[in-house]
Amino acid sequence: FPRLSMLSLASPAASGFAPLRGPALLLTELSTVGFDARAYRAKMQKLSAPLRAAARTADRLAATVCMSDTARKALWKPGAVAPSYLDGTLAGDAGFDPLTLTALASKSLPDLLTGGWPSQSQRELIMARMTPTERRAAVAKMREAEIRHARLAMLAAAGWPLSELLQGGRAPSVLNGGLGDGPVPFFLVLAAGAAAYVEYLSEEAANQASGLGPAAPRLAGDFGFDPLGVMAEEGAYRRKELSANELFNGRLAMLAITGFAAQEFLWGTPVVEQTPFFFGR
Repeated sequence: FPRLSMLSLASPAASGFAPLRGPALLLTELSTVGFDARAYRAKMQKLSAPLRAAARTADRLAATVCMSDTARKALWKPGAVAPSYLDGTLAGDAGFDPLTLTALASKSLPDLLTGGWPSQSQRELIMARMTPTERRAAVAKMREAEIRHARLAMLAAAGWPLSELLQGGRAPSVLNGGLGDGPVPFFLVLAAGAAAYVEYLSEEAANQASGLGPAAPRLAGDFGFDPLGVMAEEGAYRRKELSANELFNGRLAMLAITGFAAQEFLWGTPVVEQTPFFFGR
């Protein structure tokens, strides 16, 4: 009698009731051919796969909802709301990511260059599907890139007008030309080698620390370079403040160096001649 009930559930007339159809077919097969433990486990895993996928999706949506409940005001624009993954814990975090570029942290450069650039809606979907751990890793990767560009821009913003003041003419650059003249190529190779060596030392220190046991999370841009001991004796609040000041100056330098290049490309004269009052002329 129970066998007839299971067969009736597995019949075509009951096919519209999808949630019971799979288990009914399984029980019908078991009652007909006998119990096979290996086949039983395989079928149960197959039946439960959609449930496991739905549970993972629900966890991610719940994390997204929880993070959106704690949304804060963005500091870069009045009335703007900071993305949920920019929660203010990082130094200099103004909640600025209107284009959701943090989602590109998981994309490789060759993929982006060959047409794999996702749209705005796709980038938002990528961030929504990330787990909290993946979001933190993506933000940390983008912060690392930002602080490297900021430091390079601060050096360039100082070196650009100095080179024009000392030797005259426009500074060598991609738009101005002159990158292959004189000692410039040697200096570029030397600077790239020095940067690679500093990063190598940082990676070695991180690997040694991880071999000794659990280590504190590495701060973005922290290569252990502090010869004057500015950060050594400061507390956590002051360290965050100093890191924020470095970022603010670096962001300003990125804007400045972009302005230098655009001005000289458009007007064709050194920037120290266009704005002599900034350079003591």
